[in-house]
Formats: sequence, structure tokens, C-alpha cells
Amino acid sequence: MPNNGVSGNSADGIARKWNYKAASDVTGLTNGFDINMSNKLFSSLMKLIRPDKIEIDNATASSALDTLGYSVEKLMFELMHPCNLLLARCAWLGQIYDCNKIFKTVKANEGFCCGFNYHYDLTNNYNNDDSWLANITTTDEENLQPDNSSEYLPGVDEILRVPGTGRDIGLSVALNIDGENYKSSVRQFVGGTVLIHDPIDYPDVGAQTATVIPGHVMVLTLSGTKIRSSNDIRNIPLRKRMCLFDGESPGERKYSYQTCISECIQQNIYGSCGCLPFFFPDEHPDTRTCYLTDVDCILARRRSLSRVQLSHINDCKCLPQCNDETFDVVGESIRTDDIGYDSELTHGLNAKNTSFLYVYFRDGTYLEYRKETILGWDSLLASFGGIFGLCLGGSVLSFVEFLYYMTKELLAVRGKKRALRNDNLPPASKLFVSRSTNNDLVKTEKCVFHVWTEQFPRQNPKSTFAS
Repeated sequence: MPNNGVSGNSADGIARKWNYKAASDVTGLTNGFDINMSNKLFSSLMKLIRPDKIEIDNATASSALDTLGYSVEKLMFELMHPCNLLLARCAWLGQIYDCNKIFKTVKANEGFCCGFNYHYDLTNNYNNDDSWLANITTTDEENLQPDNSSEYLPGVDEILRVPGTGRDIGLSVALNIDGENYKSSVRQFVGGTVLIHDPIDYPDVGAQTATVIPGHVMVLTLSGTKIRSSNDIRNIPLRKRMCLFDGESPGERKYSYQTCISECIQQNIYGSCGCLPFFFPDEHPDTRTCYLTDVDCILARRRSLSRVQLSHINDCKCLPQCNDETFDVVGESIRTDDIGYDSELTHGLNAKNTSFLYVYFRDGTYLEYRKETILGWDSLLASFGGIFGLCLGGSVLSFVEFLYYMTKELLAVRGKKRALRNDNLPPASKLFVSRSTNNDLVKTEKCVFHVWTEQFPRQNPKSTFAS
């Protein structure tokens, strides 16, 4: 099975140092907008991920965004914990790699995250496409080092497949949560959120989550389940098989049932407010991004949905995949102790402030479910032939012979009836045509045929018959 995708971010959404930088920009450009109001603004921004009551009015929120000159997406990206600071050290299959090269900034239902083996949508490369993003995701050391295009980078160009099982045959990451420098949070604790998902899925519906706490070791062991459908199922109409094969869905991206459900739910919740969240997976240029001014509408929409008990999944036109892979995750969190342990991953790091994450498969086997056609038309014909031969001593050839002789007999009977009908007609010599001499009868132009029961004597050709 392919290795799972791993996306992680800090549970505290806004770093204090970047919060102060943006707050100073707002304070310097807007009259009457002090640091206290700036703090309320950036604390309220987390409500864009978890909608809740905000601390500032709509006018102030709109004025601050206009002053910064940022889009909502850019503002939230500016305030995230940068991946080059969150990821202290990374290893794949026991080999150390540059975290900035094998992890990429991606979108998830938790906002902006750092993704490994993430292949959902790579059209938005936040590390390279935009200059305002490149200033944050790159470091001075990276700019000085030449790019070696021949260097192998696991999980960047293609989906990884794990060659084995065990702690050393997987992903190992040292995380610098740095809770002291955070200002606002979407949760009540300091830690990092890890999302385990299929590499082609958007990390939302179906993603397994775990929390990494500073000074702890988080071990995530995986087991896989695969669903595989035979090619014969393609011949079954879609309304009967109720699943989609690769290439049957519109669009260039590979179809994912979880992603389809996620997009549908987001559109049902946010669509009535005329906006979509900044972490929405696809680009919709005709739809604006939700901001703090839309939070009240989103909350009202969510409450109305709970009252009518509307099932989003039943309303979504999404079908499961005929071939799919899922992962089950078992997590274990252990507090680190200073016992003199040293490894290439932990060397030189403060174990009390650093979190360590290990992700690997716990078993070399996986559970597979197969979808196959139990009885096709050819199998049905063979089954009837076998039953017929077993019970009556016949075969399919016997059935064909029976049809042949039955058809032949029907044609023969039909021919005999036609011949018998022709034999009942009198000979032409016994037929003559006459007209009635009774004037009282209704005149008619029809000819009346009479049959003479006796043979006419041979007469002179000059003689005539009167009518």
C-alpha cells in the first residue's frame, strides 16, 4: 500500500511575533486603532477556522483588512507558524532530510499546515508561486545553497510506498511547538495537530487526527484496508453499482469520495452566506473568501441546519470509489525523560521543549475487500446448462436442437394448413359469373359466383351464355 499523507500544524493558530508585526502595521496606518484593538482583531481571526462569537464589530474588522491591503488568505498565511520553524528535524526511513524540501505548505480543515506525501492539489505551491509567500517559507540558508535537482526528495514528486514495517521504516519528525510565542488558538491547549489521510484526499472528512504535546513522544502506528473492484463491474450501470472508477469523474484531478463530501458540506454551510472559507481546497474566482463580517451569517446558518436536521451527505452527489484505501491509526503519547538517550534525530535538541513524532506501519499485511460480479450473463447461461444437464441429462446443445426441431415442426404444420386451404377451393371449370334478372332486387355491380355441380357439355365455340 502507498504510505499515508501526513499534514501537521500547531494547535495555536497565530504566532505572537507575526501577530505583533501585523498589529503594528495596522496601528501605524489607522487612526484610533491601538494595540489592544489589534490583539482583539487577530484573536478573532481564529473564528474563521472555528466560527464563534467575535470580539470586534464588522466595521472595525473591514477597516483593518483594507488598511493592511491583504486578502484573507494572505493574512491567515502571514499569521501561521512557518514550517521552517515548526519542523526542527525530519527523517524518512532513518535518513535525515531537509524538512523545508520534503514538507510543503498546504491547506487543510485546520487552516494552513505542513504536509508530507501530500498529493491532493499541487497547483498552489505556496513555497514558490508568490513572492509574498516565499519571503516567509524560505530562509537565508536556503537562498545561499544551490538547488540540486538530482537530489532525491521523498514524497515530493510521487506518492511514497513503504518498503516495510517498524519504527525505523517510516517518518520521524522533531517539532518545535514553541507555545510561549503564540497569541491565539483554536483549542484550549498548546500542542500540534497531526492529520493522517490518503495522499490524494483533502485533509478533512475521513482524516485521522492526533495531538502532539511539547516534551512528549507521539507514536502513530498504521494499518491499511483496501477495496478493489474487478473490471467486470465497469459493465454494470452506474445506478446499480453505485461507485466510481478512476477516470469516470469529470475534472483532471483524481476523484476522491472524501474530498467530494468535504466540498459539498462546506458549500452547504458557507454557500448561503455568499462566501467560502480561506482553507477551502479549490479555487473559486467568482466566490469571495469568508471574513469576520460573515461569522454571524455562518453561525445562523449552522443553527438553522441543526433545527431542520438536514443531512448534507444525502444531498451531496458523491459516490464512493470502486478502488479505495483507508488507514486505521493507533496513537501513543509518552512523556520524554532526561535519561541520556541520543540519536541522529534527537541530537542537540531540548527534549523538554521539543515534540517527537513517529509514523509507521505496524504490520506488513493489510485487509482487502474485493468487489466482483457474482453472476454475469455468460455465467448464468453456463449455470442453466449445468443444472439442465445434471437434472435432465441434457446440455446446451440439446436445448438448441430442441429449438431447431420445434421451429421445423411449426413451419411444417403451417405449410400443411396452407395446402389444405387451397385444396378446398372448387376447380375453375365449375365456376361461372351471372347477374340477377330480378329487377325488384337492389341493384348491385358486384359479381356473384355460382358453382355448377355438373360438368358442362362441350359446346360450339360460337355459342354464348346469356347473363
